[in-house]
Amino acid sequence: MKKDKIKKIIIFIFRFILIAVGGYYCFMFIRPMFIFVNIGNILGLIMSIAVVLFGVFFNKIVALCKKICKSKKGKSIFGFVCSLLCVGIICFSLALGSVIVTGQSSDATGQGTIIVLGCAVKGNTPSFTLKTRVNVAYNYLESNPDSVAILSGGQGAGENISEAQCMKNMLLEKGISEDRLYLEDKSRNTTENIQLSKKVMEENDFDKHDVVIVTSDYHLKRAKMICEKNGIYPRTINAPSTYFDKPTFYLREALGVIKEFVVR
Repeated sequence: MKKDKIKKIIIFIFRFILIAVGGYYCFMFIRPMFIFVNIGNILGLIMSIAVVLFGVFFNKIVALCKKICKSKKGKSIFGFVCSLLCVGIICFSLALGSVIVTGQSSDATGQGTIIVLGCAVKGNTPSFTLKTRVNVAYNYLESNPDSVAILSGGQGAGENISEAQCMKNMLLEKGISEDRLYLEDKSRNTTENIQLSKKVMEENDFDKHDVVIVTSDYHLKRAKMICEKNGIYPRTINAPSTYFDKPTFYLREALGVIKEFVVR
């Protein structure tokens, strides 16, 4: 009797944790949806709701699984589904871990060229994320007066100027000389950022082994992978992201890293 009571208490605590954690992340993924919607917050919200439902209906789900496993066929199907789920979780965890680890480190050591990856501009106003990337680039250029910057980012919907031009304007205002700034203002995504920046490097005879990528912490791993696929071998500098951005963008980038690995 006592063992049954302890078991019920443990199950209750487990269910409570699932519902609490799922509810917390529902909030974390819903919050950015008022500003933007992408695969990160959509999938994150779905996963969070699934965790909450698992906690709410835990006993019924366990009972259903036991019922399925009573037959040999049901047990085989259940085992196969669980195996697939485990493989998926392991692959996703490895990708997410690599995104987090790479994003926490900056290993630039005075390279001659930095590639600064663009981000959203609202009208003529840079987003918080773009400002953060530009500030990091500015500090590097100030510390390395012989280095030059390739500013990469085209003009998207709702943007009156290209992301590259916006970054250039900010760096000029901060006192960086114009002859140190090279624009790549046609790209629409990270792959094009790198491919078109590579053309700028080739046109100006910049060393592809003497490069630094500047972008947000969550974006560094995938950006580095794309660079290496295109024959550029960069060091990295991370621009810190906000607490509320991390869940959405880390999830999105983990999926992006898996995609880049598969299509290598």
